[in-house]
Amino acid sequence: MSYLAKYKKEDFIKMSWDDYGKILEKLYKKVSKYLKENNIKIDAVVPILRGGAFPGTYLTFKLNLLRILPVQYKYFFIGKKIELRKILDFPRTNLNLPKKPIFLLVENNHCFGLTNSSAAKDLKKKFPNCRIISAVDHMDYSYQKVECAEKIFYGRLTNETRVLTKKECKEKRIENISYLFPWEKLDEEWITVKGKQFKYGDLKSALKSSKLKIEIDN
Repeated sequence: MSYLAKYKKEDFIKMSWDDYGKILEKLYKKVSKYLKENNIKIDAVVPILRGGAFPGTYLTFKLNLLRILPVQYKYFFIGKKIELRKILDFPRTNLNLPKKPIFLLVENNHCFGLTNSSAAKDLKKKFPNCRIISAVDHMDYSYQKVECAEKIFYGRLTNETRVLTKKECKEKRIENISYLFPWEKLDEEWITVKGKQFKYGDLKSALKSSKLKIEIDN
């Protein structure tokens, strides 16, 4: 996670709702085409909260679906460690799913992919015979991988982790910036990329009820 030190405030560019909508529409068309060509029926959409709520809900409506199984993961900065924790587990309700359900796992901003892969592996544990298709509105070029997912779709590629050089970004037509999504606040994102813990109003209770998934040196 040493890339955190490479950020500058001017790297963050605020995205408009209109621009974000265009990315979601692009993502939808890719997913929809694949589902139709392969005669695949999605049984439920699994958005990874918080950010995944936006693309997840969008795709649910566009694909004419109803069932949503939200799950939530979050990075926390504890001392000299970065902890990926699960805040919200999959709902324990009878959704009348088939024996081999097909899920559309949706994430907002995929950087290293640890959150997405953790969610996919947990989904496999809960539904061992399931199939997983991953949809991400923004995905880092250098980490185009989601464990346990049979297919991955993205709306836009980024250099969020700063692995690519500016020259490589230009060659691949990838903007070397950090997108600040319409609902995000710069102060929260800036504190986070500096490896410090943002003071959420429910931080203590969220930590207490969460489950540690991955621990990384900060």
